[in-house]
Amino acid sequence: MGARVEAEFTAVVSRTRISLRAHGFSILSEMPAPAGSGSEAGRRHLFMAVWERLISTGNLGGPGLDLGDHLPCNVVVFEDGETVVVSFLDPTEGMEGWPEGAREAQAALKALQKTVSEVRRWVPTPEQ
Repeated sequence: MGARVEAEFTAVVSRTRISLRAHGFSILSEMPAPAGSGSEAGRRHLFMAVWERLISTGNLGGPGLDLGDHLPCNVVVFEDGETVVVSFLDPTEGMEGWPEGAREAQAALKALQKTVSEVRRWVPTPEQ
């Protein structure tokens, strides 16, 4: 799932970061793809490891922060010719058998869809 944007790569990355944070995500890490990887040498490609809001501790059987408290919501931004692509993995996949997690994953999916929609609608000015 994702969107194509006709804008400069770093501007799309910045807009994606802002929109993710506005919808309750935190970026725990970012990793650029090594130079020359993929089909086009020199293409910029950034993986953002973001995680959805804390799942209620009541869903986990007790208080405290645990690795299972967060849902992975990985986002990638990359150049594709004259456009920049922003895409993400569906956080609802693999949630079978965990109703509480599935509900949170649905909320995360809606927030990611809003993020991509905002990035798609965003029209950068020359200064951006």
